[in-house]
Amino acid sequence: MHIYEKYRAHPEINRILDAVNQVNADIFSACHGQFHAAFVVEKTAHILTLLSYSARVVELGKIAALLHDIGNIAGRKKHPRKGAALAAVFLEDETELSPEEKTIIIQAIEDHSKGKNIQSAVGAALLIADKIDISRERVLPRPNLDSWHKNLLEIKMADVTIVGKTMKIHYTTTRAFSRELLESDYEKGFRLPRKAAAFLGYGCEFIS
Repeated sequence: MHIYEKYRAHPEINRILDAVNQVNADIFSACHGQFHAAFVVEKTAHILTLLSYSARVVELGKIAALLHDIGNIAGRKKHPRKGAALAAVFLEDETELSPEEKTIIIQAIEDHSKGKNIQSAVGAALLIADKIDISRERVLPRPNLDSWHKNLLEIKMADVTIVGKTMKIHYTTTRAFSRELLESDYEKGFRLPRKAAAFLGYGCEFIS
């Protein structure tokens, strides 16, 4: 069994991912649980694979992506730090990971929200994958959605490709989608992927 699959099947991790949205129902308009984790795992692995990182690095990226939002179970405030601490508990007795690999995973989780201290390809890929998860599939059903979340309903999907030395982030949208509205309320969703792409040695272009 791959190391990632062990954590993907971990009962307590799944319990947390199942519960995160319910615990934060009063403040969450978008999924931070199983669906979001699966998207971020897929895109983190995709980015690292596109950039020709080893299967081992991709594995580390998938583990970090799976665990990146588990800190939300203890509340939204400082959830990256809480998530990193909780991930460290899950990883503590893992004999198939070196101390250095555990540090890469934990540091990536702690930095995934604000991107102030990118230290690895895993952290950069996780940051990009997390920030581009904006689509109709992620919006939680609730009455009286604000205009920004209504705009997300016009995004069908997001994907990443590499052309030369440019990372292209593609949003497939309806004609009703407003990029101006998205950018006005989600500045870090454009700034942080550019910063992470630069860490990886690439430019970054958004296409919608």
